[in-house]
Amino acid sequence: MGSISITLMINYPAAHMKLCTQVRRGMTAMKALSKPVNKAISSDHRDFCHNILPKVSVSFADVILQLTQPQLRDSICNLLLVLRCLDNIEDDMKIPADVKMAILRNFHHFIYDKDWKYICGNTDMERELMQGHHQYHAAFMDLEPSSQKTIADTTKKMGEGMAKFVLKEIKTMEDWEEYIDVVNTTWISGTLRLAETLVGETLPEYSLMHEMASLHQKRHTIHNYYDDITEIPKKKMYWPKEMWSKYVKKIEDLQYDEVNSIKAVQLVNEMVTNVLSHVEGSLDFTSKIQDPGVFRIYALLQLMSIGELALCYNNIQVFRKDLKIRAEVKKKICNQTITMADVYGAFYDISCLMKSKVNNNDPLAAETLSRLEAIRQICMDSETLNQRTVIFQSIQDIM
Repeated sequence: MGSISITLMINYPAAHMKLCTQVRRGMTAMKALSKPVNKAISSDHRDFCHNILPKVSVSFADVILQLTQPQLRDSICNLLLVLRCLDNIEDDMKIPADVKMAILRNFHHFIYDKDWKYICGNTDMERELMQGHHQYHAAFMDLEPSSQKTIADTTKKMGEGMAKFVLKEIKTMEDWEEYIDVVNTTWISGTLRLAETLVGETLPEYSLMHEMASLHQKRHTIHNYYDDITEIPKKKMYWPKEMWSKYVKKIEDLQYDEVNSIKAVQLVNEMVTNVLSHVEGSLDFTSKIQDPGVFRIYALLQLMSIGELALCYNNIQVFRKDLKIRAEVKKKICNQTITMADVYGAFYDISCLMKSKVNNNDPLAAETLSRLEAIRQICMDSETLNQRTVIFQSIQDIM
């Protein structure tokens, strides 16, 4: 663990003073915005960022690094790495809550400070990223001032939002929506603001960004149950208590209590059905993206999300093991998702496959089928299905 937390264990005031000093140093470094910057990112810093991105973001790395506009590529890469640092800090349960909140709230200052360092994380990859702060700091400082400001603003908003939820439990559906807005809508908005400035991308309405964010983040919450519940120390769970408490007394019971298996499946089906309500807005969002490279980032995000939802639906294994879409299917999604016709086609095929998984005895079966039929209709109304590349041909393409 980093020097701040080690000091804290001995003397909290000393740790607090050290953190304050680092914040002031970061704020002073922000004055570099008014100075000329070298627009060509040095190869060492760029190589570090490009090499570590696939380790921290398997789903997005290739499509981000394939962006043809170098400043956009490097700006989105840098933003993703900085926000992943926030994820590492948020998820590391060994960090005392007060220190964690202070770092999250001030990280937008630290990205301007090459000497700041805080080593934390639950995996070697996460610790490697935190150790490389000076590398992505240098890459950040070589970006356009407008990109620096967007990255700093996005980091500030996400860090402050995460800090709010360090001690706050996700109790209600409103809490869940607020957290999604903090962590995912913020990221989507940040990447699009970079694209707006650097390649003239048109920003979709914020409400549609939130629909896209909800599809992705809610899918992530469902899919990551097993990893989160078995982490030592256990990670914070982001399943809304308002929903899961209807089925079990403790969220841990979903993992190992065979008596609750029917209730567990009903819960995951309710959560997936809730997520399906965001598909229409998510498709509307993606259809508005003009730049082909930026479009592919969100198209892949959508297809991975809907594929994992199909995998999780009516599947008790969500609570028993780490479910994954097969690597060859992910590769197929990446290689064959080029146009909006491909997206509509994949959603059409997935909705048909999911219908075959619906258990008519499930309490929400009728609602689930209604939402799946609505998705099929949206895709048919696009009048593009005859142009699509077929990605999902059977449920085995996902399992």
